[in-house]
Amino acid sequence: TQRCYGSGGGWGFLSQGEALLSLAMLLRLYLVPRAVLLRSGVLLNASYRSIGALNQVRFRHWFVAKLYMNTHPGRLLLCLTLGLWLTTAWVLSVAERQGVNATGQLSDTLWLIPITFLTIGYGDVVPGTMWGKIICLCTGVMGVCCTALLVAVVARKLEFNKAEKHVHNFMMDIQYAKEMKESAARVLQEAWMFYKHTCRKDSGATRRHQCRLLAAINRFRQVRMKHRKLREQVNSMVDISKMHMILCDLQLGVSSSHQALEKRIDALAGKLDTLTDLLSTALGPQQLPEPSQEAT
Repeated sequence: TQRCYGSGGGWGFLSQGEALLSLAMLLRLYLVPRAVLLRSGVLLNASYRSIGALNQVRFRHWFVAKLYMNTHPGRLLLCLTLGLWLTTAWVLSVAERQGVNATGQLSDTLWLIPITFLTIGYGDVVPGTMWGKIICLCTGVMGVCCTALLVAVVARKLEFNKAEKHVHNFMMDIQYAKEMKESAARVLQEAWMFYKHTCRKDSGATRRHQCRLLAAINRFRQVRMKHRKLREQVNSMVDISKMHMILCDLQLGVSSSHQALEKRIDALAGKLDTLTDLLSTALGPQQLPEPSQEAT
């Protein structure tokens, strides 16, 4: 097994000022989420800010991460994985470089980190210092988390869309209805056979058909329960669609009523202006009372 630090012994990591100063450069990584936040345009969009203020939503880095996870999950996971690989490989090279002979090169860590991240672990390159082992442990944990995110994204991509779900539910409804008919016919058949052998007083055949009758009844109950659950699921989907359609129709009716009311108000205002002009023409300017006389 090849050790990253070579044949020399370990070293006190915290006592090495140069290594600490080198790792302190990682603090600049806080600029990455800030740049992504500004690049997304969420803070510059007035619609986002107004709607977010009404719903008490704070546009922070987590919101942008969730936004990109919903819109571009593949790109986000790829950039996150490559960024973690490069960062942890550089940190591990710094942690292992201070060993004797300086064999903990960046090329070795660039091989060790992806293998540890993917939880493969060939064992050809292993960390030799305590901090190198801690970094590899954190790399394995990050690899498991990224794998969980990848599984969630793939599972969401493999889900049925609305049309496919309706087709699947329709075919399952037909299948369950057919199975219910077959199970009901099987129950009637076994009940008749049980009754016939009971009248003939054939205990062996009676016991056999009684067991078959109970099994057929149990099967019929299971199929009926599955069919009922499918119907409830379909009804919930239909109810949501109907509610959406009702809300859309209601919004359309309110908007049309508002437009009609505005037209009537405009027509009434025009009629009032016409009436004022007619009164002014009929009475004449000399007969109209002056504002000073009315005040007295």
